[in-house]
Amino acid sequence: MHLEHPAEEAVCRLLRSRASHGTFRSFSVRRLRGQLAFSFVWLRERPFRLVFNADRSRLEFRDVLPNLPAKEPMYKDLRRFVKGRCDAELPEHRRIAPERLRVKSRNRKGSVTLSVESLDADWDYAVSKALKFVNEVFLGFLRGPYHEYMVKNLGEPED
Repeated sequence: MHLEHPAEEAVCRLLRSRASHGTFRSFSVRRLRGQLAFSFVWLRERPFRLVFNADRSRLEFRDVLPNLPAKEPMYKDLRRFVKGRCDAELPEHRRIAPERLRVKSRNRKGSVTLSVESLDADWDYAVSKALKFVNEVFLGFLRGPYHEYMVKNLGEPED
């Protein structure tokens, strides 16, 4: 595949490296309407779709949380959690530097997309923090109070 932008080369290299080290399984990449679309199996053996838009410096984990209406209290809690990833009180290894990355959640028809926009084009930092961010949503935010959601929508075992 021809990569049209240096940022595409960097992001593709970083994600392929994670796949080769066993972080992801069934890793693939294709071009989709001028963007790179990555597919892989990751957390809890779930398929993930990550779309990279080099022109917007944005990594988007598409439809990562299904069946979550925007008016649900859980989605409001998620938005607070996302905003809190930039809190100076968090340890540095868990914190996202707001001067370097912008993190967002978007809810379209009850399906949540999580995105990370690089403000400084440091792709090592952006990819690393994007993966940690999504990991924290699954292992931090969803754990405990949203176990029932995980069972119903993400294939989490009931016990």
